[in-house]
Amino acid sequence: MPNYREFRASSELFLGYTVFIDIDIHNSLNNIINHFYEHLLHTLEINNFEILIEKVNECRFHIHDFTYEDIKNLNSENVYYICDHCSNS
Repeated sequence: MPNYREFRASSELFLGYTVFIDIDIHNSLNNIINHFYEHLLHTLEINNFEILIEKVNECRFHIHDFTYEDIKNLNSENVYYICDHCSNS
């Protein structure tokens, strides 16, 4: 049975973008972040958001204050924020 958690972008450009990720198919925060990034990138590509595709490739996504184990063990109704620090170029 899938074990979904809600991950939401905390970002100037992508604020509010939300992905529900089955954390049982991942084994680390980096894998979760990569899944989130790939989902966002795919959404931008299928909608031809060329400038935003360039911007998302500049982002450094990360999760504050939680480990993978925290996310796996805490309430499944929590929302976990994925932050970025994009360059201004």
